[in-house]
Amino acid sequence: MKDLQFGTDIDAPVARVWDCMFDPIAYRDWTRAFAEGSYYEGVWAAGRRLRFLDPQGFGMEAIVDECMLHERLSLRLVGEIRDGKPVAGSRLHREPAHERYIFDAAPGGGTQLVVHLQSWDDGFTDFLNDSWPKALRRLKALAESTH
Repeated sequence: MKDLQFGTDIDAPVARVWDCMFDPIAYRDWTRAFAEGSYYEGVWAAGRRLRFLDPQGFGMEAIVDECMLHERLSLRLVGEIRDGKPVAGSRLHREPAHERYIFDAAPGGGTQLVVHLQSWDDGFTDFLNDSWPKALRRLKALAESTH
């Protein structure tokens, strides 16, 4: 497993940053860094299943392990999706990857957001190292735009 961490300081309250990160419309905007037209299906609540997809039906399935409103959210990535269907025999079925988002209030009313990723070093590390900073810059712009 490969551990990656990304973060940003955002000049907006934690509740605003949380809402921008998980709102279905804002999500489509800031996740363009990963794939144009990205969206999710499901509910951001502990024990619930989410599907992260692109317009061609490719993506990932995850289970929300922990959701503490405006504090942190943890996901366990448990499967791959191709053409809108779960991929049988996905490595993630046996050995899930993990994502954790931590939101901390910063002095002056801002937010420090940290994203921890633990995933297989299977050729996607460069993509993640390139895409996550872009995604966080866009999330920052969204959260600060109506602040």
